[in-house]
Amino acid sequence: MQMLELLIFPKRAERKPWELFFIGLLYSSISFLLVKFFFAHDVVLSKSSGLLIVMFASLFSIIFVFYALKLDEKDNIKDKTDKKAIKDDWKIALMFVYLFLGFVIGFAFWQIIFPSQAAFNSQMQTYCVINKPLQYTNCLDELKLNQTLQGIQHNPSINFLTIFSNNVLVAVSTLIFSLLFGAGVIFVIAWNASIIAAVIALTAQYSLINLPFGATKFLLHGIPEMIAYFFVAMAGGMASLALSSFFKNKLSKEKLFTIIRRSLLLVIIGIIVLAVAGLIEVYISGFLF
Repeated sequence: MQMLELLIFPKRAERKPWELFFIGLLYSSISFLLVKFFFAHDVVLSKSSGLLIVMFASLFSIIFVFYALKLDEKDNIKDKTDKKAIKDDWKIALMFVYLFLGFVIGFAFWQIIFPSQAAFNSQMQTYCVINKPLQYTNCLDELKLNQTLQGIQHNPSINFLTIFSNNVLVAVSTLIFSLLFGAGVIFVIAWNASIIAAVIALTAQYSLINLPFGATKFLLHGIPEMIAYFFVAMAGGMASLALSSFFKNKLSKEKLFTIIRRSLLLVIIGIIVLAVAGLIEVYISGFLF
């Protein structure tokens, strides 16, 4: 019953955001098992297993995300300082963080229980192209993805600017996606969670014993990255809902400008956090692991 209350009343999750971890765990598990037992043996759909898993997780979560963004929009039209607004935005972002972590752990767990490159084929292709340029050929050989990735350009070196520019590009895509589709940005969140989960399972050598090591290696910089994306996604989603309310004459021009200004502030904070995440990935994660 408490889980159902979370789906209907995001305000409850704002008070206890850690409960969203279990919601993410539930949704990711159901999504993975649905695809595993109902679509994995289909000649056509099996080639898109990774995308199907993300699609189901997104569908399960979209209603909650919509109401969470709506709640954030209502909070931001209240008369309060920008500092108080950012503090309230952080509460919403924290809800997404726990939901994201639930996705990651759930996806990684089932990928280890049912080890198969086909389950997250699209995710592993993305990982090889973006995150492992120095071992690009070895990555393709290890995952047997050579034929699927022929002709794709890859960066021959990896450094802070490479990582930061790629993350900013993802952030811009997230912003555009959230502006156009509002709560539909949950697809971007679930997609990134599935990529990290697939890499964690690979790093853990598909062993539950090694799961903590694999999770620590990537979540050390992955969590700050996701927080940045959540701020950007919230900015876009909040602005999208505010514009919709404005055109329906449910929101004044002054309140609209207030939300737009605070949305831009969230984007700026997100970019700063992305820079910090990039530094952690290059100089801390790279050094420790």
